[in-house]
Amino acid sequence: MKIRLHDRPVNTAWVRALWLVIALLLLAGGIFSVTRHEENLVSASRILGGIMFAAGFLNFSVCEGKNRKLHGAHWLMADGLVAVFLSLFPLFNQMTQPLVIPFFFGVWELVSGILKIMDSAELKAEKLRCWMGFAFIGAVELLSGGMSMIKPLDDLVGINKVIAIIFFVQSAGFFLKALMAKDIITE
Repeated sequence: MKIRLHDRPVNTAWVRALWLVIALLLLAGGIFSVTRHEENLVSASRILGGIMFAAGFLNFSVCEGKNRKLHGAHWLMADGLVAVFLSLFPLFNQMTQPLVIPFFFGVWELVSGILKIMDSAELKAEKLRCWMGFAFIGAVELLSGGMSMIKPLDDLVGINKVIAIIFFVQSAGFFLKALMAKDIITE
């Protein structure tokens, strides 16, 4: 059951469009990461960091634009700020070892997962039907973020594929936001 302040239709087109653009950028970042060799990750991290920055900036911008009308805006704002600040490392620090790169993307994924689970609890309390989708994505983010920090897994799967998984999961989260925009935004 949706909780609405009135019966007017909610204009979520611009928010949905922005979330879809970022979802597609994150998906492209995941594909980009899979196609790179691990030796090229340091140079590729600028592109991935830029996508991460864009995702964070967009979350922050949506919060500013719809703050009082967006369920869980404070969690979305926190997610955006974490993404923006963590993206600065891969964007501007090119003197790093490739093994450190998954750590920063993994921390982003972990924090994002925690925030989505906390947001889903609020959505459940508000009786919005989309809470399970956010809880599921949050749990997957926690799992993939935690797994990205396990060295034997990085060696087994490959660092570039671990980063790709993070970007694919983040992309799924943005697709879910775009899909559920009418439920989580009120006018």
